[in-house]
Amino acid sequence: MNIPPPPLPPQPVPPQPAPAPRASWWRRNRLALIALAVLAPAAALGIGWHEWHQFYGYDARPYLPTVVDDGGTAELAGASWGPVRSVEVADTTGFDVPEGTTLIAVAVPVDVESSSEGISCRTPRLVQQQTGREWESVRFEIGLLSDPDEPEFCSTDQTGSYELLVPFVVPDDVEGPFWVDVWPHDAGGSFLRFSVDP
Repeated sequence: MNIPPPPLPPQPVPPQPAPAPRASWWRRNRLALIALAVLAPAAALGIGWHEWHQFYGYDARPYLPTVVDDGGTAELAGASWGPVRSVEVADTTGFDVPEGTTLIAVAVPVDVESSSEGISCRTPRLVQQQTGREWESVRFEIGLLSDPDEPEFCSTDQTGSYELLVPFVVPDDVEGPFWVDVWPHDAGGSFLRFSVDP
């Protein structure tokens, strides 16, 4: 018969080295945070510039007004503009003007400086100074036919001196003063803003 050897006394466990302290969340993600701090403002600026350029760039919309006082003139895009005249048309016989509205006629003199080449511009717009409300031309809506002697926008075919004649229909309760905004296409983002009070 075999007798087992006596059990050995328990051996002391060698001490384990303390675990290395774990880096904080900020340290573990520092590269991502630096990238975010750089890229977030850059993305915001890029998106903002792109949206601004889509709205105003490529001559899409005018945004730099040159305000011209009542009775004044201005030079822009190779032409002299003004003085602008406006009047409330009292006799609307023959025109399809709704009740409760007022017909305002605006005349914008244009003098193209170069005799060989004309300029182009959009149809002027009427803006109430107090509120910023805008009105477009209503030539065809009121039954006023197009007339080459009374244009409502500039064309490169027109040279020398001529006058834009533009009718607007505004509600009776709308009061002046107004601006007449004129935007020549070759002026980039600049446009003329004439003050009128019919």
